[in-house]
Amino acid sequence: MSKAQALNKLLIVMALLILLLVSMQSQAQAPIHQDLKVSLYPSLKMIKAEVKISFPKDVSRKLTFRLHKDLQISVTSFDDSIRKIRSANPGEIDSEYGLELSSDDNSVTLNYFGTIYDPIVNDSSRGIIAPEGVAVFGNSFWYPSFKEFKTSFEIRIETPANWRALTQGQIAGVEQNKKVRITTYKEIYPQEDIYLVAAAFFQFEKQVGSLSYQVFLRKNEPELAKTYLDLMPGYVQNFVEKIGPYPYAGFSVVENFWETGFGMPSFTLLGPSVIRLPYILNSSLPHEILHNWWGNGVYVDISGGNWSEGLTSYMADHASQAEVKQDRTYRLNTLMTYQDYVAAHPERDFPLKDFYSRDSASSQAIGYGKSLFFFHMLEVRVGPDLFKKSLRDFYQNFLFKNASYKDIRKSFEKVTQQDLSALFSQWVDLKGAPNLYLENVQILKGLDGIYNVTYRLRQSHETSVFDLNVPISWTLENGTTYRQTAKLTKKSAYFSFSSGIRPTQIFVDPDLNIFRHLYPEERPSTLSSIFGSRKAHFFYDARETDQIMFAQNWGAKISGDKKYSDIGNEFPKNQDGNWILIGNHPQIREILKKELADQNFNLQDSTIEIQGQTYKTDEVSTVLVVRSKENPNRHIIWVRWSQDNSALEWAERLTHYGPFGILVFQGRPAVLRGTWPVLDSPLQKKF
Repeated sequence: MSKAQALNKLLIVMALLILLLVSMQSQAQAPIHQDLKVSLYPSLKMIKAEVKISFPKDVSRKLTFRLHKDLQISVTSFDDSIRKIRSANPGEIDSEYGLELSSDDNSVTLNYFGTIYDPIVNDSSRGIIAPEGVAVFGNSFWYPSFKEFKTSFEIRIETPANWRALTQGQIAGVEQNKKVRITTYKEIYPQEDIYLVAAAFFQFEKQVGSLSYQVFLRKNEPELAKTYLDLMPGYVQNFVEKIGPYPYAGFSVVENFWETGFGMPSFTLLGPSVIRLPYILNSSLPHEILHNWWGNGVYVDISGGNWSEGLTSYMADHASQAEVKQDRTYRLNTLMTYQDYVAAHPERDFPLKDFYSRDSASSQAIGYGKSLFFFHMLEVRVGPDLFKKSLRDFYQNFLFKNASYKDIRKSFEKVTQQDLSALFSQWVDLKGAPNLYLENVQILKGLDGIYNVTYRLRQSHETSVFDLNVPISWTLENGTTYRQTAKLTKKSAYFSFSSGIRPTQIFVDPDLNIFRHLYPEERPSTLSSIFGSRKAHFFYDARETDQIMFAQNWGAKISGDKKYSDIGNEFPKNQDGNWILIGNHPQIREILKKELADQNFNLQDSTIEIQGQTYKTDEVSTVLVVRSKENPNRHIIWVRWSQDNSALEWAERLTHYGPFGILVFQGRPAVLRGTWPVLDSPLQKKF
C-alpha cells in the first residue's frame, strides 16, 4: 500500500468514526447544504457568488434568510422566488428576505454580488473585503444565513493567483493559472457559521497522520511558522486523549491584517503583533485549538449560558499552569479579578446561566473566571478519572449539536452515578460567591494522649446556603501534613480532628479550591494596587530629576489624592495611603529590609536576593510590592531602575504588569515575575 493510499484509508476511518459519533446523537433539526461558487475581487472590495442550497425533507415552503445589506441577490432556479421583507436599519449590516420554494424540489439557486467593507475601528470590523485581505464571518452575512439551520457546505473560492483562501473544512482541490487561483473546500459536518479568510499569504504546512497543520503569514517567516507547526500536533493529541477525536481535517494559524484574537472552526485568526508574542504559543494557541472541541465541536445552547469559555479556559489555560505548579496562583488571580471587577461592584454581577460573551472585565471575570472555577470544583468533587470519562461521554453525545450546562450535568450524573443537581444549580443559577469563616477553634489533649480539635465553619451568601466540600489542611508537630474534607451544607457547623501528634496549624481551603470571596490578608500585594489608590504618597530623592519625572508619570495615572515628598526631608512614617518609594536611598532600603524580613529576601550593598535568585543591583531594575506590617491596608511599592532603562519609558511599560508584586528586569526583558507568598489568613490558625 502506498503512502497516499494509507493516508486516504486513515482519513476515511476518521470520517466514519466522527460520523458514528454524530449519528449517536438524538435527532435534531437536519442541516441544509450550501454549494457555493465564490469570486473575490479585493481591489474592488467586491464578492460575486452563486449558491445552490439544498433543504431537508418536509421543509416549509416559506423560509426567511439574512444577507449583507450591500449585496444584490436574485433567484435563478425554476419557480422559486424571493422578496425583501426587511431592509437594514441604521447600524445594522444585514437585510432579511423571504424565500418561497416551488413544490418540485427542496433546493434553490441564488446569485448575488456587491461590496462588503465594514471599516476597521479600534481593531474591530464585522467583515471586510479589501486589497490588504479578506475576513468575513457569520455576522458578516456574506452568504444566505438561515438562523434555524446549521449548514454543511462545499465552496469553490476564486482569488488572485498570488492569494491563498481558507475556510473550515477539508481542502478538496486547487487550480491555478497566471491570473486566478481556485481553491475548493468541503465540510460535511453541520456548522453554525461559514468563515472565509484570504490574502497574499505565505503558506507553511505539516502533515501528521490524517491531520494537516498550516500557518498562513503575511511575510515569509519560516522560523515563526516552524515554531507553531512544531507545537500544534502535540496540543491536538493531548486533547484527543482527554476528550475524543479531533472533529476537523486540521488546524491553521492565520495572520490577520489588523489586531485580532479570533477562534474559528479549524483555525485561529491572529493579528500581526499578537501572532509574534512568545507567550501566545503556550496560552492562546492551546486555548483556540481546544475550542474545536468546545464551542466549535459541541456548540453552545446560548439560552442556558455560554459554558465553552470556562471549560476551555480550565482545560487549556489553567491546565498549562498546573503543569508548571502554578495552578494555585492562577486560581488566586482569578479570584482577585472577580473581587476587583465584580464583588466590589455588585450591580455588575450575574449568574453563569446569563453569560453570553465577553464585553467587559466584569463579564470576563464571570464567564471565564467563575466558570473555569466551577469546572475545577466539579473535577475535585468527582475525581479526575470520572471527570475525564464524563467529558468524553458529553462530547460523544453532543458533537455538532447545541448543548447547555444541563446537558453537561446529565453526562456527569450518568457516568458518576451521583446527583449533581444542587452543585450545578448553586454555581450556574445563582450569582455571587460565598464567604467562609473559621471560628471557635479549640484544642484539648485527652488522658489517652490524643489531641482533639474542634472548630466551626460558617458561610454567608446574599441569598442562599451552598453545598460545599471544604478542604482542610492540618500541620502536625513532626512536620507532616494531613488533609481533611469538611462537608458544609448549612450556614454553620462544627467539625473535629484527632491526632496522636500535636497539631500546630489548621488552614481552611489552603489551595483555593473553592470559588469564594477573598480576605484582604489572603491577597498578595500587586502593582495594580497603586493605580487604584485612593491616596498615594510618593517619596524620592529630589536631587534626581528622573525620579521626579517617574513620580509625576505615575501620579498622573492615579485618580485619588497624591502627595510628593523628598525622602531626604520627610521620612515615610504614619502617612495615609499607599507609599511609592523611588530609588536607592538608604532609608528606603532599610524600610524594605524590615517589611520583607519574613520573606525570602536579602538586600546587600551590591546584590539583591529574591526568592532564591541573586542579582547585581546595578544590572537590574526592580519593582517590589509588600503589604505594610503596621497597616495591612497600606501597600508599599519600591521602584528602582538601572541605567539600561529610561525612567519615563519604563514607567509606561510597568502599567502592563499589574498582577505582579515582584518584577526583575535585565534591560527590557522581565526575568522574574511573581508575588510574595501570603503568610497569614483569617482561615489559618496556629496553635
